[in-house]
Amino acid sequence: MSLRDELLKAGLVSADKAKKQASDDRKQDHQRKKNKALAAEDAARQAEARRQAETEAARKRERDRQLNLEREAEKRQREGVTRARQLIDSHRVNEPDAEIPYNFLDSDGHWIRLIRVTPTQRKGLAMGRLAIVRGDRHAFDFALAPRETADKLREFAPERVILLHTESENQEDDFQEI
Repeated sequence: MSLRDELLKAGLVSADKAKKQASDDRKQDHQRKKNKALAAEDAARQAEARRQAETEAARKRERDRQLNLEREAEKRQREGVTRARQLIDSHRVNEPDAEIPYNFLDSDGHWIRLIRVTPTQRKGLAMGRLAIVRGDRHAFDFALAPRETADKLREFAPERVILLHTESENQEDDFQEI
């Protein structure tokens, strides 16, 4: 027997008040269960929102990292172009009064190009002491440069070195003028 039944039997509580109290108890119990379910749903929603925010933040970090890598690669490429330009321009040994035509294949291997050289420069090219490198003044800017310059260019801009024969063992005294 419950406390309510005992209070009704003793006459301390009326039947209407007992019904009202039972109804209130049921309503409170229902509200507690409903609040508990709402709290669980709210916690699940908050957890999902947190997870989505973390996922979005991770995506943004990855996107930023990729953009930074691309920017760094572009910067290195620009620095390489500038460095190659400076190296070629500072070590260019083309002579304006050269008259001997020297034919060679362009870097793509499809076009025969021509550069004017002196007899000493022609020997230097044949012996591998001079190289033909691509400048960037215009489309047909081919510069003669010493082997050391071409070797440096190969380190960071190998596409610029168009022609470099293997170095010959013959020592020629007249080549030392260059």
